Amino acid sequence: MWAPTMGSDMMKPGMMGDGMRGQMMKIMFAIADTDGDCALSFEEVTTIHRRIFDRVDANKDSKVALEEMQAFRER
Repeated sequence: MWAPTMGSDMMKPGMMGDGMRGQMMKIMFAIADTDGDCALSFEEVTTIHRRIFDRVDANKDSKVALEEMQAFRER
């Protein structure tokens, strides 16, 4: 039986079945719903996007180049 492992192979597109994808969506929703009201506000969504953007923007120039996106994906 396949199980996700830590490392660069984790969560590549097409690796999760529908059940696992649904569970992951619930986890991601719960993390994003910081006020616990079972809904995502615009502010909660933009906060998550900002955190992701900041992680991808390796040189911190407030832009994401293709190379930064590729390097982030390969981590």
